Amino acid sequence: MKKIFTLTVVMFAALVATNVQAQDVKKFTIGIGVEGALPVGGLKTVYNIGAGATVRAAYGLDEKSAVTLTTGAIAFIPKDLGGVDLKAQLNIPVKAGYKYFLTHKFYGIGEAGFTFIKTYVPNGAGGTTSVSGTEFTYAPGVGVQLGGFDASLRYEGYSGAGFLGLRLGFNF
Repeated sequence: MKKIFTLTVVMFAALVATNVQAQDVKKFTIGIGVEGALPVGGLKTVYNIGAGATVRAAYGLDEKSAVTLTTGAIAFIPKDLGGVDLKAQLNIPVKAGYKYFLTHKFYGIGEAGFTFIKTYVPNGAGGTTSVSGTEFTYAPGVGVQLGGFDASLRYEGYSGAGFLGLRLGFNF
C-alpha cells in the first residue's frame, strides 16, 4: 500500500511539474508592430524612406521555435527627381516563416511569401492612377524579444529591389 501511495505521489508531482513547464511557453501569440524601411537596390533610385504597420502571428513548435505568418502595409515616399511627378508606392506583404531563438531573448527569422505592390503614378488628365503587381518576397532577419516587446531588423527583397526594415512591436 505504501508503494502504491508513493508511486501515486511521484506520478502526480511529475504531472504537475510537466503542466507548469508547458504553461510557460505560449503556443500562439499575435503581435502588432510599426515599421521603418530604408530602400536599397532598385527601390533606392526612386524612394527615400518607407513606413507602415504589420501584424505577425506565431505558433510555437517548442520553447525555441515557431512558425509565423506576417502581413501589413508599408508605404514608400518618393524622392524629388526634379520635375518628375512621382507618387507613393504601397506594399502589402503576406509571408510565412520560421523563428528560432538562439538564446532566451535573441532570435533569427526567415520569411518568404508574396508582396502585392501598388504604385501610384500621375495620368495625363492631372489625376493619379495606380499600377499593381505581385512579387515573390524573402526576408531574413534577427531580433530581440523582451517580455512582450519585440524589435527586429531584416532585409526584405523582391525582383532586384528591397529594403532594410526595422520593426518595433508588442506580442500578446
